[in-house]
Amino acid sequence: MTTQIGILVVGNEILDGMVLDTNSQWIINQLKALNLQVSEKMTVRDEAKVIARAIRRMISNGDNLIFTTGGLGPTHDDKTLMGVAMAFELPLELNDAALRIVTRQYADMHQRGIIGTSEITEPRRKMAILPRGARPLDNRVGGAPGVVLEIEGAQIISLPGVPGELMWIFDNQLLGLLKGKVEGAFAEDVIYLPLRDESTLAPIIDEVMQEVPGVYIKSMVKPYGESGIRLWISAGGQSQAEVEERVNRVANLLVKRCEEQLPNS
Repeated sequence: MTTQIGILVVGNEILDGMVLDTNSQWIINQLKALNLQVSEKMTVRDEAKVIARAIRRMISNGDNLIFTTGGLGPTHDDKTLMGVAMAFELPLELNDAALRIVTRQYADMHQRGIIGTSEITEPRRKMAILPRGARPLDNRVGGAPGVVLEIEGAQIISLPGVPGELMWIFDNQLLGLLKGKVEGAFAEDVIYLPLRDESTLAPIIDEVMQEVPGVYIKSMVKPYGESGIRLWISAGGQSQAEVEERVNRVANLLVKRCEEQLPNS
């Protein structure tokens, strides 16, 4: 089955012009790297009925992979999961796995002195209440788990609106799932470059991407204590041999150009 993707951005602050939506742009670029294309994007207010109506519209348009961003937090206006449940006439219920994530995260933040107490208050407990049948996605950056609901032949993936949390969940919890949806030929590689200064790498990446179109290069978050830089290289197309050749060519070019920079990096 062909994957048709929609993105639903939730937030009054975006429609009121207080916050710029960068999350959907980031998601689109990650999906492009996997040879997956977004069909539509909508932005709606923090109202459960409006969210539900938007999801039903996307389903009727043929979207079978829907990302929602925002509205998963502890406050009264975080209503995304209520809207998801309403769209499919599902009850909301406490999810034990989600509660374990929330409990662990608040205990960790308390231990690090970020918050005053690790108590699971009702607002914090709210983040573990999911539509029946949904499962949580781990979040080790903030408190709210991501959520996946598989229903009516579609997957609804709900992500927090905080960019750092959204990115961590996407990179660490969703990539494996999404790679299974890649259509056509796809190739990837991860290379390590012993550079200290990432700013010296940016012009090299731009130069190489111009030389070899259709290849995506992403700098990956460093594990603690790692001195160099890891790059994820990917390409999609129709011929497996051709996309593998492009990825290998880019990897070799990056290594060569960075070796030329090593004395100054």
